[in-house]
Amino acid sequence: MEHRRSSGDLNSSKKAAGIELRRQSNGNRRLFYVILVSVFVIVAAILVFNRHGFISLAGLKGDVDRIALSIDSLHAEIDSLELEIELLESDSIYLERMVREILGWAREGEHIVRFTEADSTGASF
Repeated sequence: MEHRRSSGDLNSSKKAAGIELRRQSNGNRRLFYVILVSVFVIVAAILVFNRHGFISLAGLKGDVDRIALSIDSLHAEIDSLELEIELLESDSIYLERMVREILGWAREGEHIVRFTEADSTGASF
């Protein structure tokens, strides 16, 4: 016994199959977007919060700037000390002045006056 379908039954079954395919397609598309957004969020979080991420990079840049300033300051100090060494080796007047200041020496007939800070306990003599 053969069962023939009418054209109305055939059209309605095609429509039902099409609707089912669209539902599966919409579900697959939605799943794809959810996975895509999740991957994007994970990658962004890794790029920002990772040990080698953007936040760490900004901190390292600050450290580099601070160290560069320290290096410049040390170079200036080196230049100043090299100049003082040159003066001590070549300028006898400068050498005498520094010896007298550091060691507290005086020439004959000169008097050295030293100022000291008052005792903070308030004791007077």
